[in-house]
Amino acid sequence: MDHTTNLILPSLLAADWTQVGAEVKRAEDAGAKWLHLDVMDGAFVDNISFGPQMVQTVRKCTDMYLDVHLMIHRADHYLERFIKAGANNITIHVEANYDTSVTETLQRIRAAGLHCGIALHPDTPFEAALPYVNDIDLLLVMTVVPGFGGQPFMEKETMPKLAAARDHRDANGLKFHLEVDGGVYTHTAPIAKQNGANLFVCGTSSFGPPDMKQAMNELAAAVV
Repeated sequence: MDHTTNLILPSLLAADWTQVGAEVKRAEDAGAKWLHLDVMDGAFVDNISFGPQMVQTVRKCTDMYLDVHLMIHRADHYLERFIKAGANNITIHVEANYDTSVTETLQRIRAAGLHCGIALHPDTPFEAALPYVNDIDLLLVMTVVPGFGGQPFMEKETMPKLAAARDHRDANGLKFHLEVDGGVYTHTAPIAKQNGANLFVCGTSSFGPPDMKQAMNELAAAVV
């Protein structure tokens, strides 16, 4: 899929974890092509979610593309576990601590045959991603403070940054996806699209409604 295709990504963080397999199937039946998995360590962000075993469990349930977002320190230390667990894309944060470096971690993800991405906290300027934009498949602009679902979309803090990323990408002939995550609903997704996003991570707005297929269709229609 290229960066001109719009896609809705359900976020497993908002699923019912007592029935993970059924929830993954629900997302697939609702039309999801990619599934977003938020890994949190309780240190880089103030929450703990799940680790490589959950990624491995999800992989056993589906052939969907697994978009794994590491909101953790020392992503390079844990990297092999997520590669082996079955991730298709691994996104890491520029703000996190590394035993080696962001660059080396991206190179290792690529060498394993996976796609790689960079994520930016709402407070982090686009310039922090500039050293890496030639080496990534995806740039994730967090549109809430990472750690918890259900937060409001931070339009004024994040949309200028998203637009700057789009403008730089297009001016330099680059092809990376622009992803947003946090507070993405039918009324905020179009705002993100107008500023360059083509990947829309939706947690509460996709897994929350009883009819997930209808919710996904409405979200997709909002970014046509």
